[in-house]
Amino acid sequence: MLDESEIETDWSRAKRARVQGRFLKGPIPFTRLCPAAKLPGRALNVFVAICHQTDLTQKEWVTLPKGLLCDLGVSRDAKSRALAHLHGAGLIEVRNARGKPSRVRLSDARISGFPVESLAGTRLES
Repeated sequence: MLDESEIETDWSRAKRARVQGRFLKGPIPFTRLCPAAKLPGRALNVFVAICHQTDLTQKEWVTLPKGLLCDLGVSRDAKSRALAHLHGAGLIEVRNARGKPSRVRLSDARISGFPVESLAGTRLES
C-alpha cells in the first residue's frame, strides 16, 4: 500500500488562504440586522451568511455553501428553520425546488449594494 501525501503548490496555498480569509462586507444596516438578531436559533448566523454570499458572488439569488454554514455553526436542520424564520420576518425571499438547495435573496436589494431600481417592476417569489 502506498502512502499518499499532498504536495503544496502555489494554488493550494492560495486556496487555503482564501478559505481562511473570509470577511463580511458592509454596510449592513442595523434596521435589518437587529430583526434577524431577535429571531430564534441560528437566524442571525444564516442572515450573515446570506449577506456574505450576496456580496461575494454579486448575484441577487444565492445558495448557502455547507462549508460557510459550518464555519458559522449552522447545521442543515438549523439552516432550514432559520430560513423559515427570516422569510417569515420579511428579511429574505426563498425559492425551493425538490432535490436542489434553497436559493435565497435579501428582500431589500439596497443591503447588498444592488440598486432598488434593479428590482422595480419585478415580482418577488416565495
